[in-house]
Amino acid sequence: MLSPKNWQGSGKMKWKMGNRVVLAGFAVATAILLFVGWQSYRNTARFAEASEWRKHTYEVLRNLDETVARLVDAETGQRGYLLTGEESYLEPYRAAIKNIDWQIGDLKSLTSDNPNQQKRIHILVPLVEKKLAELQRTIDLRKNEGLAAANRAVLEGSGKRWMDQIRAVIAEMKNEEEDLLKLRTQKAYESVAMSVRTILTGTLLSISLLVLCFGLLHRELSERKNVQEALAKSEKWFSTTLASIGDAVIATDMNGGVTFMNSVAQSLTGWSQSEAAGKSMDLVFDIVNKETRRPVENPVKKVFRERKVVGLADHTLLLSKKGREFDIEDSAAPILTDTGEGLGVVLVFRNITEKKLADEETKRQKELLQLILESIADGVVVADSNGKFLLFNAAAERFLGVGATEATPDKWSDQYGVYLPDTVTQYPPGQLPLVRAIRGENVDAVELFIRNPRVPEGRLLNINGRPLKRADGALQGGVVVFHDITLQKRAQEALLQAKEEAVRASKFKDQFLSTMSHELRTPLNAVLGFSDLLADERYGTLNDRQRRYVTHIHTGGTHLLKLITDILDLSKIEAGRMEIVCEDVSIASAFVEVLSTLQPLAEKKSQTLHQQVARNLCVRADATRFKQILMNLIGNAIKFTPETGQIKLVARQAGGQVRLEVRDNGPGIAPEEQQRIFEAFYRLAQTGNATEGTGLGLAITVRLVELHGSKLHIESKPGEGTCFYFSLPLLAIAPDEPAQTTVATPRAGKTPRILVIEDNPATGQLIQSQLTSSGYETLRCDQPELATEMAAEHQPDAITLDLLMQPLHGLEVLLQLKNDPRTSKIPVIVVTIVDQPGVGTALGADEYLVKPVNKATLLAAVERCLRSRGGAAPTRAILVVEDDASTREMIEELLTARGYLVITAADGAQARARVAHALPELVILDLVLPKMSGFELLAEWRGSPRTADLPVFVLTSKDLTKEEEKYIHAHAESLFRKQNSWREPLIKQLERVVTSLSLENA
Repeated sequence: MLSPKNWQGSGKMKWKMGNRVVLAGFAVATAILLFVGWQSYRNTARFAEASEWRKHTYEVLRNLDETVARLVDAETGQRGYLLTGEESYLEPYRAAIKNIDWQIGDLKSLTSDNPNQQKRIHILVPLVEKKLAELQRTIDLRKNEGLAAANRAVLEGSGKRWMDQIRAVIAEMKNEEEDLLKLRTQKAYESVAMSVRTILTGTLLSISLLVLCFGLLHRELSERKNVQEALAKSEKWFSTTLASIGDAVIATDMNGGVTFMNSVAQSLTGWSQSEAAGKSMDLVFDIVNKETRRPVENPVKKVFRERKVVGLADHTLLLSKKGREFDIEDSAAPILTDTGEGLGVVLVFRNITEKKLADEETKRQKELLQLILESIADGVVVADSNGKFLLFNAAAERFLGVGATEATPDKWSDQYGVYLPDTVTQYPPGQLPLVRAIRGENVDAVELFIRNPRVPEGRLLNINGRPLKRADGALQGGVVVFHDITLQKRAQEALLQAKEEAVRASKFKDQFLSTMSHELRTPLNAVLGFSDLLADERYGTLNDRQRRYVTHIHTGGTHLLKLITDILDLSKIEAGRMEIVCEDVSIASAFVEVLSTLQPLAEKKSQTLHQQVARNLCVRADATRFKQILMNLIGNAIKFTPETGQIKLVARQAGGQVRLEVRDNGPGIAPEEQQRIFEAFYRLAQTGNATEGTGLGLAITVRLVELHGSKLHIESKPGEGTCFYFSLPLLAIAPDEPAQTTVATPRAGKTPRILVIEDNPATGQLIQSQLTSSGYETLRCDQPELATEMAAEHQPDAITLDLLMQPLHGLEVLLQLKNDPRTSKIPVIVVTIVDQPGVGTALGADEYLVKPVNKATLLAAVERCLRSRGGAAPTRAILVVEDDASTREMIEELLTARGYLVITAADGAQARARVAHALPELVILDLVLPKMSGFELLAEWRGSPRTADLPVFVLTSKDLTKEEEKYIHAHAESLFRKQNSWREPLIKQLERVVTSLSLENA
């Protein structure tokens, strides 16, 4: 190994050798460049000379071309003058004469160095002179003798011969010049090539020498630079490392004086490098014991004494010059040479204040977490990836009965007594929630059963589990959280059982209500029926007391029947069994039917019923329930409005809705009672009057409105009347009714047909509704001029006729009907506001009724007209099928009293046998029968050709579903419900279908 001095001498020797080589190289390169420069100059001179000769040649060629061009110009001017005689055409000629001598002179000068060209010029000059003389001679001839003489001179051809010879001489001269141009161009190119070769060769040699010199120089410089850079890099590396590491570093000399401090050490001690340089470590590095605050021996002194690496004890504080204190940990080591000579001490220390605080906070949080886990009600268990328990809180031990054990996961099911929820099958160890979580699975709401000696009665647990993962996603274990759901499960089972009991009880209630509705309605129908029979005094005259008692019986029975019906309707609604079957409902038709039904109740209190509705308004609703809503609201208005009051039924379009209102001018309802009246069984008190009704009407009504998707509202002020209203979507504006007729649905058998002649739509619809609801088939004519033809075509059994009609008066229509042989026999009932019965009778009217006419009066008049036409008595009996003896007897008595022949059957089998023996005229059928139900009988009769057309009236107290009701309407002629007032409608309908025996004897 070279010493620094030897290394330095060797370097100088190499540097001198390198200098000689470099200088020699530069000298040779300079000589080469000088030679190349001299050769380049020579070649450039040759190239310049060759270029000048080329230029000279080009000049000669240009002059030759100019000479020919001047001659051509002269010849052109001559020809123009010869042809025109104009002096202006001689301008090119004169210009050519002037220049031709100068051109030839230039040629002589330019070719003076070329003897051959000079010879040719001597030949060329005379030829040019001859050509010019020839041109001048022809010009003179043209001037003096005219065009002909000049043409003759031209035609001699001398001018052409001279011009051809001139061109030949000039062509020879040009050829020689072009040959000279080629030679001179070749010489120029050779000079350039020689220069290029010389320059390239010299340049390459120079560059090679320079590269060689530069390489040698660069190698020498690189070696020196590398040594210097290595030394600087080493110093920089150590300096940067010590300055940039996160730990503080202080270096001292052998006397303990500071020689180096990195930035961290300066920050912690409060001393800068310049301030601390040379200062004692005891002064710069001031440390004390954290607990006793007493000075601690400086580690540098300890290193000097022990000559080895030493470290500080715990609880050491560094006191900064700026008054701050830091928890530190450090180590100190001696700085030694390869020979073991000491150079100083290096002290490395770090600030662990934040670490101390973090450790304390971590410890506190860990203790807090442990306290939380021990105090929460849920069990928490944590295990590592090997199945070793890391956490097992008190709740987990309480639930499982056993705490953390050393058992492996495959033994946990046995160790803790884990079973499936069936409490019998042991839980598969590999599927335990904690085992799955350790595998990396998410476990949600898994239930398992624990039973062991510590938990003998067993416990049902609900468990959730999640895997534990590091930030990089690596699995570290699993955690499960679980709680005891034993009581909750028992409560759920009890709740489920209670729900099943409630469903069963609801089902029993429905069955009870259905059964009781039948069992209660059946005797009530007998009570009402027989009370009607007694009131008719068919079996003897009643005194006033008896009549009063019978009335009380009938009133109480009717009230009880309505109460039963309302309770059953409310029960069906609340049970969600009320079915709404929507169809297109004409509001005007519904109004007419409802008002005609309730008109008698209003008349008892001298009240006036009004309606306001466009006849073409339609809504989508359940027709039966829609009418029930209106009847309940109007019935309430009649009940609470005083005598002579006004009740108005209104329907009007409001956007896409139809608003329906029932208004009265009664006493009104107080604000505090306006919501309570919709509660079931709540009855509005009337001052000084007994409260009527069950309190169910409005409760049912509001629910029926809600089933239609609307809401029932009320507007009322005490003393100003009340308005109930609701809205339904407008279905469409129905088209106007046909002008000629409105035909009702035909009834079974020979149903009497009535023609209604009335031009007022509302009145005509009212009469039609009254007749249709009583079983008649109706036609309507609202154009009186067509009435006679309609009557002749349809042959109705009777006609109702208004008098005040346009354009034809009713009396004229009456005369036409009575004078036409086709219609003269048809009874005519005049229904008009004109109180002139004598006129009507004189013109042939069979009945004369003055409006307003109630339904009973109208029907009585129609019946009298029909009776006047006579009829045939039935030859077959009416079969009454009813299992209740009293109801059967009451129906039989009712029909027999009206002259009908009646046979009875107490059950379905008897009815089947009687129909098989002899076909009755009509059957009145109950649905709930022993042995065979009414539905089975009806299906059997409609399936047989013999009984397919047998008229059947269904009379039942059964609550029908929509499907059952639809079936009855499709296969029976009429449906009557015992819970409603059915006797009068049944008799009316019966009279339309069969002819009474009493009519035959009339």
